[in-house]
Amino acid sequence: MKTMTATLAAALLVGAAAAPLAVADNSLPGDILVDMRMRYENVAQDGKLGADAITLRTRLGWKSPEWNGFIFLGEVENVTAVDGDDDYNSGLNGLGQYAGIKDGEFTELNRLQVAFSPFENVSVTLGRQYLQFDDGQFVASAGHRQDKNSHDAIQIGWSHGAFDASYVYHDRINRGPGDDSDWQSDSHLFHVGYEINDTLDVSGFAYFIDITSAGGRDRSNTTLGARLAGERSYGDLGVEYAVMYAHQTDYASAAIDFNLAYFASDLAFSYGGAELALGYDVIEGNGSTGFANPLGKNHDFLGWADVFSGGGRQGTVDGVEDFNVMLSWGREWETGFIRGLSTGVRRHEFEAERTGADLGSEWDAFVELDLPQGLSLALEAADYDGPGVAPAPADVSKTWVVLSYRR
Repeated sequence: MKTMTATLAAALLVGAAAAPLAVADNSLPGDILVDMRMRYENVAQDGKLGADAITLRTRLGWKSPEWNGFIFLGEVENVTAVDGDDDYNSGLNGLGQYAGIKDGEFTELNRLQVAFSPFENVSVTLGRQYLQFDDGQFVASAGHRQDKNSHDAIQIGWSHGAFDASYVYHDRINRGPGDDSDWQSDSHLFHVGYEINDTLDVSGFAYFIDITSAGGRDRSNTTLGARLAGERSYGDLGVEYAVMYAHQTDYASAAIDFNLAYFASDLAFSYGGAELALGYDVIEGNGSTGFANPLGKNHDFLGWADVFSGGGRQGTVDGVEDFNVMLSWGREWETGFIRGLSTGVRRHEFEAERTGADLGSEWDAFVELDLPQGLSLALEAADYDGPGVAPAPADVSKTWVVLSYRR
């Protein structure tokens, strides 16, 4: 295993590399975009060799000033295996005997888009771009892996007061690692939102997702749903909540039939920097396939170990129910080397939605420090312990040490 000393020494290169970039654009119009992340990741998984990786992700781009309603943005992305890629399965190096850390080496065009606002309430964005609706479960630019997902699409947005609406024609999702896993798409995404008052937002969506690439066709689906979210304060006590329901059926290129439902609920109480959050999610499975989300996020849903997420699906063939509880605390400072500290732990209990079988449990934990000049340092861990019987996945433990710089 690579030592923590080597990890932190390599991570400090982020600050050294980023420092000159922070002042390089003083005389240039528009904005220079810099996003760097050095990460050490360790994975121990039953049935696989243990994996270790130190990778550096660098994104460099430029966003133009507005000109007659137009804004141009271009960005390239590179991932480098700092200590080589012979100790983990990157998805590109063929080392399937190791546990997976899907951060292969590559350089690619991450974003290239033109945004146009012909009228005050209308916006159009064309090209390779980020997308996200609601919490990102179904449409998002997933960024947990070093290769952040982007989308080739045209997005048209309209807003009026508390109401907003968006339509997206989606042509391609640029998945990682590199461009070997990208999926072609012929999809239509509709989303509307309305802020009823200061404490309640409601949104509705209709996603007609057709993945035309061979590896993702059976993820093609129609997903219809709605989400309610809001927050209130009672003196020093804050309350946040969200509830979402969706119904999904096979669509277009899918060669299998499925008819599944999804329900998610979250409730959080905050006081004096501390927070207690409760979550209960139900994702159906029909015994042969699980819920599809080929354009959405996976990480952050159903635990950080990602044992129930990946490949454009979530849950198991028998579905999954997840009850989880999180305790966290955070604080910020005006001065000093450490500008903010946040820490927390979450517990997940899983069972199969269709059969009620035990699917194990998971602990997730984190400590994050906000540092000056756009730097942050985080330590994160996930430990999934399953029953060792299908459809439960294999036991896995993951640890990350992350140093990031962004401007």
